[in-house]
Amino acid sequence: MRARKVAALACRRDLIAPILLSVAAILLTSLLINEAHVHLTALHIWHDPEDLALAYILPTIFITILFGSNIGVSSALLSGLAAAYFVYPPQFSMAIDNPENLVELGFLLVLSVTASKSVAVLTDEKPLYRRPTRKLDRTAFVTDRRWRRFAPHL
Repeated sequence: MRARKVAALACRRDLIAPILLSVAAILLTSLLINEAHVHLTALHIWHDPEDLALAYILPTIFITILFGSNIGVSSALLSGLAAAYFVYPPQFSMAIDNPENLVELGFLLVLSVTASKSVAVLTDEKPLYRRPTRKLDRTAFVTDRRWRRFAPHL
């Protein structure tokens, strides 16, 4: 009975850090997008904040690389909520007035989930902290037939 409690506590502890890091990365992205929009609008360069919403794909990719595809997909959904709240008009509200913005948000979510799953396939569904570290082993280098012609002296 005690072992189950310890295992459940360890499982919860393994989920707290990825979720907190993904929330922090998305909030940092929201802050950067908001600052970029304010400065670009003040300089009369750019008035369309919806184009900046694609920046929410980056934290999703980094979280997927670090913690795996399940946390990456949840990060993609959380970034969609953050984009709806911070980027799309009316700002600081979950309501989206324009149907075109709703379609853009749906596209952003599909693109984020696709990017998360693609990164997961490229990393063999293993989070970064669970991948084995490879050391440069001289014997492995020599025994590989492809390298013998380049380094016959080894």
